[in-house]
Amino acid sequence: MRALIAIAIVATLGLPVFAADGAISTWMSGAGPSARTYVFKTHDHTFVGAVCGPCDDPSAVFRIADGAATDDTHASFSIVGGKGTPSKLTLTRVDGEGSLEVTVKSVAAPNTPRLDGRWVAQGRAAQQNVTLKLRDGDKIWGVICGPCDKSAGVFLVEDGMLDGDAISFFIHHTDRRNFMKGVITGNVMKFKWVREGRENEPGGEMTLIGPIR
Repeated sequence: MRALIAIAIVATLGLPVFAADGAISTWMSGAGPSARTYVFKTHDHTFVGAVCGPCDDPSAVFRIADGAATDDTHASFSIVGGKGTPSKLTLTRVDGEGSLEVTVKSVAAPNTPRLDGRWVAQGRAAQQNVTLKLRDGDKIWGVICGPCDKSAGVFLVEDGMLDGDAISFFIHHTDRRNFMKGVITGNVMKFKWVREGRENEPGGEMTLIGPIR
């Protein structure tokens, strides 16, 4: 049974069997003001991720949990805090071919005001918008985009931790992860980052200002 589920998820997300765990895929629903971006990350035989739209609005960024594929064109997942989300949606893949019929359930999310909100940084081509949120007390997740009007430019913030004023997380691009480690001082976060797997190579720095709610 686990093998069949794994095959279904691989087919749905368009991923090689042995590369499925940890791989990213991007999908969208709707158009114009109603457009939503969904970023999925496979884990074991399930998937998690985030949905946003507009993706630079913290109130429109929600965590995806309990994702599972039932066959190569159908899946289900929960949106944490996403009240009013339709229970049935059709998603179109952004970074590949295909569509996906999904069943969606909304579940309640706790309010964590200290960190939650949009943090901004000056990027090389456009302002970077980083929505950060807390779950389970000290675990950080979210999305980053800039500009934010194209689904292909939305990426996951994941595996983050908040310990007092110390903060760290990964930005998961389609083909790489950057590790961010920094300190919060008032409304400023200062980070140093390196590419995962290339920690001995030069990285960079980033300063975020926020949170903007």
